[in-house]
Amino acid sequence: MSNDFTGSATNVVQAEHISGGVHFHQAPERDLPVPRQLPPRITHFTNRVGIQTQLNSWLDETGDDRAGLITGSGGVGKSSLTTYWAYRVRERFPDGDLFLDLRGYHDRGRLSADEALEQLLRSLGVTGEDLALDTEAKAALYRSLLHGRRMLIVLDNAVTAEQVRPLLPGSPTCRVLVTSRNLLASLTAREGAHRMPLDVLSPEHAIELLRSTTGADRIDVEPEAAAELARYCGHLPLALRIAAERLVAEAHLGVAELVEELADERARLDALSTEDESNAVRAVLSWSYRNLPAESARLFRLLGLTGAPDIGLEAAAALADLPRAKTRRLLSDLTGAHLLDEHRARRYRFHDLTALYASECAEHDEPAEERDAAVRRLLSWYLHTTITASWRAAPEFSRIPMRTPEQAGEVPDFPDRPSALRWYDEERENLLAAVRLAADRGEHLHAWQLPTSLFGFLLVRWPLADWMETHRIGLAAARELDDPQAEAWMLTCTAIARRSLRDNETALAELQRAIELWQRTGPAWAHAWALRDLGELHFKMGRDAEADEVLERALAAHVELGDDYGEATTLAVLAKAEHRLGQHDEALRHLQRTLELRRAHDDSRNEASCLHHIGRVLGALGRTDEAHEHLERALELHRRLEFGLGEAEAREFLGELLQASGRSDEAREQLRLAAQRYDEMGVPHELAG
Repeated sequence: MSNDFTGSATNVVQAEHISGGVHFHQAPERDLPVPRQLPPRITHFTNRVGIQTQLNSWLDETGDDRAGLITGSGGVGKSSLTTYWAYRVRERFPDGDLFLDLRGYHDRGRLSADEALEQLLRSLGVTGEDLALDTEAKAALYRSLLHGRRMLIVLDNAVTAEQVRPLLPGSPTCRVLVTSRNLLASLTAREGAHRMPLDVLSPEHAIELLRSTTGADRIDVEPEAAAELARYCGHLPLALRIAAERLVAEAHLGVAELVEELADERARLDALSTEDESNAVRAVLSWSYRNLPAESARLFRLLGLTGAPDIGLEAAAALADLPRAKTRRLLSDLTGAHLLDEHRARRYRFHDLTALYASECAEHDEPAEERDAAVRRLLSWYLHTTITASWRAAPEFSRIPMRTPEQAGEVPDFPDRPSALRWYDEERENLLAAVRLAADRGEHLHAWQLPTSLFGFLLVRWPLADWMETHRIGLAAARELDDPQAEAWMLTCTAIARRSLRDNETALAELQRAIELWQRTGPAWAHAWALRDLGELHFKMGRDAEADEVLERALAAHVELGDDYGEATTLAVLAKAEHRLGQHDEALRHLQRTLELRRAHDDSRNEASCLHHIGRVLGALGRTDEAHEHLERALELHRRLEFGLGEAEAREFLGELLQASGRSDEAREQLRLAAQRYDEMGVPHELAG
């Protein structure tokens, strides 16, 4: 056989399998049409300046045949953005533009790479037997036809890199722009695709989209309702357009009326539907969900049960009852499909509407017993982790014994107090959601034990709204279980918060009931503690005689129990009463004993509080320099320990001292900062901000 062959390099496309000879396929010699396949122009487009700048920079790169890849969740506006931008740059592609919906997430099923190549080749004028080639040969012919031509190829709604890879032209004169709900990580890693993520609209641009689609007059007349409508739509373009369609179609429907309809989470996805159900929010999300592997879909459903703003990796592993490493891989599947966002390292959150859909999937697709078991595992993980962290954050506080449920998942270590406080700050909203979840699911044991384990954090951070809500739920759960000791704990702790909120009469009734229960159930130290709190409440209410009587009883009980921590706390309250009565020397003596006990326990937080009360008494005695020194030391310690209430009180007392010393400007600044800290915690005060 001769090894010679004829033909030019430009028409040799591919050497097929060699067996007894060489076979070549030649690119057909024809005039290519100039295809112009972009969908109709987009109207009411809300400007996406940032990503359009990225697209322009990608287009301007020379000698680069990398694909552009726009990724984002379903309904976020990838196709609209791509079409809008493609029209703006269309003149830079004189040989035409191709547009193909790969149907990656569609009820008609996705296009295979072979089917996509056939459609693209038809658009380029290929017919007949050339369309019967295998996929590899079609891809080679496609690349040959595009070689040297300046064309824009838009591949919309891709689902895998394998679906896209054969459709890349391989010519630097062409540009390929791909949209996908998946990250298509291998396309970035192997082909160097330039990924540009697309997120939901900003609140301002969401309002702008509503104005352009509905009419400025209807939106501007109800600005607050319009902002709430945009929020309920999650600032997702698809949902915003559906809401706008509702307003346009129902001329007498007010924005506030639609907001009221959307306020019901159970009906929100129904309200965001259209006559064409394929364009409804639920349908768009369902296509992503149905494409998930089974284990990833299960995790997606279970995450919909939490009702929390976000979730950490360890909590997700406990929820799913899976090892940490495997859970992370499944979470990566969900973030890769843009059904979940890893907004910080190993912390994940849903888009608002996706969370509702995940919850629906859990109710429809996950057996009830599996849902209940998953919720109990999550609550158990939060309970045991909170107990571990709170001991590190506030080791000095006594707690009633609890028979906790079995631990689920891996509880992290907390090497020091700051790490425990950082964990609480990060999980604060999730812990509140966990208590609500326990109540909603009838998990009464978790519903009172979680607030109990949170108490140390509440005393350090003093978030009064969280305190009141969690303990209201805990009290109801304790009563459901007919657990008098748990009820007494809840009443005592709630009364402390009510005292700060100046709801003194309710606090008084709760403490009196708690004291009855402690006398009946014990432990004795808890009874003494409740007496101490009752004495302080009487002091706050100006009932000095009652305060003195109850505090003396509490002090005797603490001394009898050998509880010098309780003794110190009671002496501190007595000192405040004595200070108000003008018995400053007696108050100072009690505070110095208190300081001695605090330092013996290495209790820095309460040492700081003792120092600022000593400073206040010293100021009343006219020992201004000593008073200022104590208050400054207390303030420094409170700030180092991140105890907001103590910082606020120390600044208030320091402001009073500075005012009395004629240092008005410094006094105003300290009082302003004190008011700011009180406001942050929701603590009522009478200071000017």
